[in-house]
Amino acid sequence: MKLFFKIHRKTATLYKQCIWLFLLPLGLYAQVTNIPDPNFEQALIDLGIDSDGMINGQVLTSDIENVVTLDVNHRFIEDLTGLEDFSALELLDVSGNILYLLDVSENILLKELYFNSQSPGFSMLMTSLDFSSNVNLEIVEAANVIFLENLNLKNGANSILTISLPCQFEGEPCELTELQCITVDDEVAANNNELPYSRWYFAANFIYSEDCSLGTNDINEKLFSIYPNPVNEVLVLNGTKNIDKLKTHIYSTEGKLLNTQHIDFNKQTTINVSNLSSGIYFLSIKDERGNTTIKKFVKE
Repeated sequence: MKLFFKIHRKTATLYKQCIWLFLLPLGLYAQVTNIPDPNFEQALIDLGIDSDGMINGQVLTSDIENVVTLDVNHRFIEDLTGLEDFSALELLDVSGNILYLLDVSENILLKELYFNSQSPGFSMLMTSLDFSSNVNLEIVEAANVIFLENLNLKNGANSILTISLPCQFEGEPCELTELQCITVDDEVAANNNELPYSRWYFAANFIYSEDCSLGTNDINEKLFSIYPNPVNEVLVLNGTKNIDKLKTHIYSTEGKLLNTQHIDFNKQTTINVSNLSSGIYFLSIKDERGNTTIKKFVKE
């Protein structure tokens, strides 16, 4: 009898060990999602989403795949890699971060998107936005996306009920001068200001088209251009005719004012930037009519 129980205990122990050895690889090879931006991962930790609580460049996919609402505004995030695995996401707020790219093409359940940039400070630096995969998208709010050139809202569903892309600089209205054409499902309805297009607002001079790749024939005349870019010492301003007085400001990417000049455009068409350190800067040009143009340039 004692021998029986002894053998039974050994068998039970071996069974438990086998189960543990079987489960161990599953734990070791649990699916993870790369989160290369430490500020993004810290935000996920602070929100109680990243369960390991460590900045290690990754998060368990199981931690994020059922997240419905993600608010990571003003967290100094520059890279949202990993967002693609938030497969249940319906509301996203990434306002006030320093983003060159916003890709929500894999977040097909997304309904609300907020990525406002407050002035001064130029945090939304992307030039292209594509929402063609977001068939459930209903609300888009994005202030001061001043370098936006391409905007695709053609998702086959006409689902976007409200979209607002205003622009304000130093308390005054400005214009998204690079945005000339917006891709939509029905250009006739859009240009006739029918619903839902009548509820859309863009601080830009643009047209709606079902295919913006065909070109816009320079619809939106640029008030100013600058060259060379990148620049080493001197920026040259090239502007339209009949402009005399200008006021220029140079800002860092954090919105810090570095230089202010009052320029008589009939006598001066250059700005010396030789004293700036290498990096990215923004030049605000305001003419005597109150028109403001903002240009990004790289100092070598």
